[in-house]
Amino acid sequence: MVRWIAFWTAVWVGWGRLSRWTVDWLCNTKPASPEPAKEEAASAAATGESDEQPETEPGEQPSTPAPKRTRAAADGSAALRWAGLLLTALAVKALPETTTITLGAGAAWVLAAIALGYAAARSAKQAAVASDAAAEAEEAQPHPSQTMTLDQVAQVLHAVYTEGSGVHLAALADHLITDPPEGVPRAPWKSADVRTLMGRHGVRVRSGVRVPPIGGREGVHQQDFPPLPSPAPSDPPVAVVAPGQGANNNTNNTTVTRHHGGAQVTVTPPRQPAERT
Repeated sequence: MVRWIAFWTAVWVGWGRLSRWTVDWLCNTKPASPEPAKEEAASAAATGESDEQPETEPGEQPSTPAPKRTRAAADGSAALRWAGLLLTALAVKALPETTTITLGAGAAWVLAAIALGYAAARSAKQAAVASDAAAEAEEAQPHPSQTMTLDQVAQVLHAVYTEGSGVHLAALADHLITDPPEGVPRAPWKSADVRTLMGRHGVRVRSGVRVPPIGGREGVHQQDFPPLPSPAPSDPPVAVVAPGQGANNNTNNTTVTRHHGGAQVTVTPPRQPAERT
């Protein structure tokens, strides 16, 4: 049953593709060239009727509409193709082998449609397998928004902030894509991922954070920045002995004397009391 469904699906898909290609060839249609689109955009910009592009997430490509199909400039070639098809049909009809030729052409059409349908199904299956493998790889390695620490979040916020009332989520996502903190793997970031990261650490996200020259957008206000991690403790300070003074702060009671005349140091070992028997 599954094979029959796959067979008829291949026939349907291949038949549609073959019919579309045949109609495009007969009508001499092709995808519209980018030059008219550029001219339309220029005229729209000149008249002030250009539509505003929707805001896209960092790392995402803006969606472009599928190219429209338009009639080619040489309309005579399409008429010539139709005329040739009509003459071929009349010539086949005049031959005594009309039925054989017709059946052969029909069988070739069906076989070509089946081949195209199975090729399309194979390509779709390979794309699905690749998509599943990518999804499994993403699940195996958690997104950095689930592993970053609060100290790393503080470092990123203070590094991205330049002016205004805070930092936008989109700017944070761009920074995490190009320059993640040490120990954080590179990964695609969106504003939603940054929002999840801030919510996991309890950092407030506001909707009216103003950063010139963009203006107010969703982000983290400067007042809500977590503090930077404190620096690691340094080595304990070494006691400095003034010239002419003795230093007797060691454990073996050794006396060290420094003189004004130079770097001479006198060490007096301690006297151990004699043991009485």
